[in-house]
Amino acid sequence: MTKQVTLTIDDRTITVPEGTLIVDAAKKAGIDIPVFCYHPKMEPVGMCRMCLVEIGRPVIDRQTREPILDENGKLKVQFGPKLETACTVPVSEGMVVVGMSESVKQPRKDVIELLLTSHPLDCPICDKGGECPLQNLTMAYGSSESRFLLDEKQRSAKHYPLGELIYLDRERCIQCARCIRFQDEIAGDSVLAFYHRGRRTDIVTFSEPGFDSYFSGNTTDICPVGALTTADFRFGARPWELKNAASICSHCPVGCNTTINIRREAKSGGLMTIKRIMPRQNEWVNEIWICDKGRFAHHFTDSEERLIEPLVRHDGKWVQGSWEDTLDKIAQQFKRNQGEIQIITGGRLPNEDQFNLRKLAEGLDGAIGLYTQMAGGDLVAQFGLGDGSNLSDLGKGDTIIVIASDLEEEAPIWYLRVKAAAERGANLIVANARATKIDRYATKQVRYKYGQEIQTTQEIELGGE
Repeated sequence: MTKQVTLTIDDRTITVPEGTLIVDAAKKAGIDIPVFCYHPKMEPVGMCRMCLVEIGRPVIDRQTREPILDENGKLKVQFGPKLETACTVPVSEGMVVVGMSESVKQPRKDVIELLLTSHPLDCPICDKGGECPLQNLTMAYGSSESRFLLDEKQRSAKHYPLGELIYLDRERCIQCARCIRFQDEIAGDSVLAFYHRGRRTDIVTFSEPGFDSYFSGNTTDICPVGALTTADFRFGARPWELKNAASICSHCPVGCNTTINIRREAKSGGLMTIKRIMPRQNEWVNEIWICDKGRFAHHFTDSEERLIEPLVRHDGKWVQGSWEDTLDKIAQQFKRNQGEIQIITGGRLPNEDQFNLRKLAEGLDGAIGLYTQMAGGDLVAQFGLGDGSNLSDLGKGDTIIVIASDLEEEAPIWYLRVKAAAERGANLIVANARATKIDRYATKQVRYKYGQEIQTTQEIELGGE
């Protein structure tokens, strides 16, 4: 069991696991320490200095190595001469953290003032307006006046395309490096970097094509300002205009939890239109990420080429028909072949669909069969993760076998989660007939000829080659 540590933050005593960062410990206690560069899914870097706090530590007797008590019998605490970043310092026993003193508020005010020296004050038209951490923290800690001259603001390129899907507004960027670090640490696609120095620092992409990653849209979610926006949503709507609908992505087997943002549009005749797809947090499935297919593929719903009426073959040609006539023709065909119809369903169909198809088969005196071995379902039943398994729990001491699958192409978020498990120390065995991207994180690679998947799986299970 993880060792527990007790400390005090703003006069609240809390107990958290050893190794917890101060900023996370404060959040568990309901105390908000402001951040820009820190993100709980990435390694802390302490770049923005927004989370500066006062930290006091118990005074230890050098001879006995025991804490020294004051005249009241309490731990004697000594505060450091300088403020420290709450996002990089782990908690320790008896630590005292002060996060709302005047000596802390002033540096936060200074950080906001410095950020705004080159930040455009375009909140009324910024895509991040209404859900912008910089906007919120400016209201909480910012000053009504600035000591810097407006004419000295740095001017940079606006609406600069990093790729086909993502645009960068360089004037809005605060150089927190969240996007760069996400691509390096989480996605494993190091396609973004800082360029230039000082106030001219900006973000560039070195890949060809630009921003070549299946996970680029996640950078717009974690960007704390309106610097990164998606090509399909920028200037598309305001957050408070949108209605939210929880959903599940159906583009691959992962089943990422998503939120669909919709609103009525004049161009769609007053009907609801999907404006954007956002990830919905589920630590067991997709954490807080989705791939670009899950984020952008929804545009088929309003495509001019989409079939919205059935086509019926007539004299060898496809002609448009009504739903009523088409369903009548299908029903007549069913009746003419009554007793001869067999329905085969896949194991991934919802129970409701299975039930309805069974009733259809019974009404036609037909039969229904469930095929569970599709796409290796039988192998999954024998060797796959059991109920209650969580990829986040896998690490050192665990073995993961990926066989006959290109995870990045077929189940992108599983690719991220298996990659992360391997980086935590899991033994990753990849068996495939060809090289795939997940190979770079494998401790062992197995190559077989196409058609030998089952035999190879059984050999690996038995400990063979």
